[in-house]
Amino acid sequence: MKNYKLTLLIAFLFALQFSTEASTLDSLGLKKENNKTFLLFKVGPKQSLFSILKRYNLSLTEFKSANTDVQIPVKTGEIVYIPLHYLEESNPAPKVVEEKAAESTKEAEIHIVAPKQGLLSVANMHKVTMAELRKWNNLTSDRLQEGQRLIVSDPAGSTSSIAVDKSNLLPAKAAAPTAPAPTEAVVAPAKEKGPEDIKKKIETGIAELIDVPDNSGKFLALHRTAPIGTLVLVKNLTNNQSIWVKVIGRLPNGDNKVIIKLSPKAFEKLNAVDKRVRAEISYLLQ
Repeated sequence: MKNYKLTLLIAFLFALQFSTEASTLDSLGLKKENNKTFLLFKVGPKQSLFSILKRYNLSLTEFKSANTDVQIPVKTGEIVYIPLHYLEESNPAPKVVEEKAAESTKEAEIHIVAPKQGLLSVANMHKVTMAELRKWNNLTSDRLQEGQRLIVSDPAGSTSSIAVDKSNLLPAKAAAPTAPAPTEAVVAPAKEKGPEDIKKKIETGIAELIDVPDNSGKFLALHRTAPIGTLVLVKNLTNNQSIWVKVIGRLPNGDNKVIIKLSPKAFEKLNAVDKRVRAEISYLLQ
């Protein structure tokens, strides 16, 4: 049993040595170029490019990149470069710049407006747009004044493209409920009287002259019930002459056939031939 195990061990060591020798027969050494390490490989008889790529776990693109002068298919005895990625010198680690969320401390540039200088010339001078100048300076007009100070660079600085993780942000406090504003008592406006509330009253009777001297020349009247100040239309039924008069007082008690008394000037307009005339009067009551 011991002899059998010894025989297997000798056979394994012999195979390992043969494999190592075979693998080094086609390798001519290492070469470094531009911080990259290549194995110099000599193509053996009946050896295809596919077998070489499979042996060194390479892609065709990687092989072509390392062997720009080699024609495909490869030829026996040709020397090719095999890139050894695991032996490449690592590039110096880039400096990690700690990006801060704080606003840029760079101060905005200020421009002092010169005489007769417009917004367009300022924008061209500082290679910005007129819209940016309006935004940065809260301008509502493009007219500038001499000596005016204008911000001509973004006051907020360059914006960072770092995505902000909002998962750790505290939820905003809910706004305290505000008490409803006291409502004012709404007073309904007084109802205006419409046409249905206005009544026209018509009376027929005797219109009589107020036989007293009157130099006012106004069209006045006395009536039994019409409110003071009411305008009354008086119509002479004998000739259909009409006149508007204003009630200034009450009729005295007496003849019930008399419905209205008129001032001399008003009575004259009716073209009456007597001091009494049959008439129709009408007025509005509210």
